[in-house]
Amino acid sequence: MTENKMNNQIEYMKRPEVEAAFEKYNTVILPIGATEQHGPHMPYGTDTYLAHEMSVRLAKKIKSLILPAMPFGYSWVWRDIPGSVVISVEHVKGIVKDIAHSMARNGMEKMIIINGHGANDSALKYAVRELSDEINMEIYYFTYPGLKEASKHSESEKWHGMVHACELETSWLLTVYPELCDMDKAVKEYPNDREAVKYHNSSLPMGALSNSGVFGDATKATKEKGEVMMEELVNYMFDILEGK
Repeated sequence: MTENKMNNQIEYMKRPEVEAAFEKYNTVILPIGATEQHGPHMPYGTDTYLAHEMSVRLAKKIKSLILPAMPFGYSWVWRDIPGSVVISVEHVKGIVKDIAHSMARNGMEKMIIINGHGANDSALKYAVRELSDEINMEIYYFTYPGLKEASKHSESEKWHGMVHACELETSWLLTVYPELCDMDKAVKEYPNDREAVKYHNSSLPMGALSNSGVFGDATKATKEKGEVMMEELVNYMFDILEGK
């Protein structure tokens, strides 16, 4: 166990260490992800792993504690794929609010939510708005922060703005856990544009659009691009938090 984890990540700390940390820090980071398919080449925990990695990297730049990553989210679009765990929007919102209330009661003055799963975004938006009327805590939430800047380093196009098991997400995971990526099984798949219209204007799930579960070109992913893009994501959050 590294000293950094012992000092910053609550799940690895014992009670005396946590009590001392809550005296030292006034900011806490909550990583939130999902448990759902990411094509034939990446694991179900991808969103959670990425949210956690961004949290660790951001915590190195600011003075902050890190909560255990929340591994479940609103994954309705993959509900028919074995192993998918679906939490309703209301439950995601409620859990985040409960965590925030707990941290405020413990004396935290700021909470930063780092989300690695796009479908959680609406729940976070309304949770943060409601919390602003309930507790005296400064709260930020980020979903794919700095995506525009990071996307400049990719070679392939996103499918109608979608980020799922594509070059971007695969490159990020190659940077974090290369041993969990099986690039021999990475594929390129772009559902047709007519399906995109249906998806954005109906209840058609993503699971009905892609045979592989990939939306984009995962074969273009590299660890090197992932490292550059990951830094873009973290720097974007840091600049906002620091008011730059």
